[in-house]
Amino acid sequence: MHGERYRRVGIRAVWAASCAGDAGATWTAAVAGRSALVRDPVDGWIGRTPGDLPGLALAAARPHLSTDLATAVSASASKPDLDRLPVFQPWDWWARSGGGALAALGLDSGVCLPVAAACSTGLYGLLAVADRLEHGLCDQGAALAWDRPLAPILRAAYATLGVACGPVHPGPFPGTTGFAPAEGAAALVLAPDGPWRLAGGIRLGDAGHATAFADPRTLALALEALDRALPEPDLIVLHATGTAQGDAYEAAVLDASPWAGTRRVACKPAIGHTLGASGLVELAAAMQDPAARRIWKLGMGFGGHLACVAVARE
Repeated sequence: MHGERYRRVGIRAVWAASCAGDAGATWTAAVAGRSALVRDPVDGWIGRTPGDLPGLALAAARPHLSTDLATAVSASASKPDLDRLPVFQPWDWWARSGGGALAALGLDSGVCLPVAAACSTGLYGLLAVADRLEHGLCDQGAALAWDRPLAPILRAAYATLGVACGPVHPGPFPGTTGFAPAEGAAALVLAPDGPWRLAGGIRLGDAGHATAFADPRTLALALEALDRALPEPDLIVLHATGTAQGDAYEAAVLDASPWAGTRRVACKPAIGHTLGASGLVELAAAMQDPAARRIWKLGMGFGGHLACVAVARE
């Protein structure tokens, strides 16, 4: 387990976009249980988010960064925009994504931290930036994530794997057996100060199953580590993909934990699964909750990638 308690990492700015709108609109929809998804006659429930998501994320972060300070940037997506990349070479795409982000932010001194951790990519990227800030290796940072997972080949893959809720279900709410793939993006700017602080982060792997989580101790250990970093959360933002196996695993561990009575919110029934961007999108949305002061965000990625973070309002 890689766990970290942070003492020097503030969150200066937060931005997100989903098919429900900005971070505030996303949270309003999630809390109300109001879906912003649309029903495609072939692929079923999906969520489209208009605009140039990488460009919007970069534009949201840019005003909060000083161009003359050493900066760490994570600019990540778990799925490339395959419609725009007919010849896809992963190593070239990652390099251009990170290099392009540094240039677009106009930074004089910066390091790119490429991260790929399936559906936990955004949270892994956030913690990679936070590590450098905590240990004095940079003066500020930006964690950016975006995903456009709606290329036909990707949607066909979800259907073949049996993980998408498909066109037959009446709605992407509890009781369905799959997720609704959706577009989304988020940006968090990290600095020594800010209205929020990052209290802790946990990165774990579960090798008990090829694609999912099998050992309840994986999530239980993560919850215990979050408690040491930031006890008594008033909100737990679930991963809650919509897959029967994943949601049952997450619910069973929480129900057997000391935090069984803590308020829980699932965003994906309202905005769909934004895959690698989901951790950052949902964290940014939860930080709009006027009553929440101590938030735990859980992220469980395909293949056993787990990342959890704890943030506190200052």
